[in-house]
Amino acid sequence: MRTTVTIQNLQCDGCKNAVAIQLNKVEGISNIAIDVSRSSVSFDYSTHNTLEGLRMHLKEIGFPITNDPNRIW
Repeated sequence: MRTTVTIQNLQCDGCKNAVAIQLNKVEGISNIAIDVSRSSVSFDYSTHNTLEGLRMHLKEIGFPITNDPNRIW
């Protein structure tokens, strides 16, 4: 399955690289595409549990999905 999420705190190519490195570590996530101008991340995922795990991982690394609590700002 493929989805796109909008994330918070994605402001530059450094952020983009940090997110890409972290998402490549998540099992079940592949074909990652990050668009800084839209603050979006597109990817393929294998299960709903994988998607929920990714949501938690993004939050932990400081890039929560839009509408999730943001501890940075």
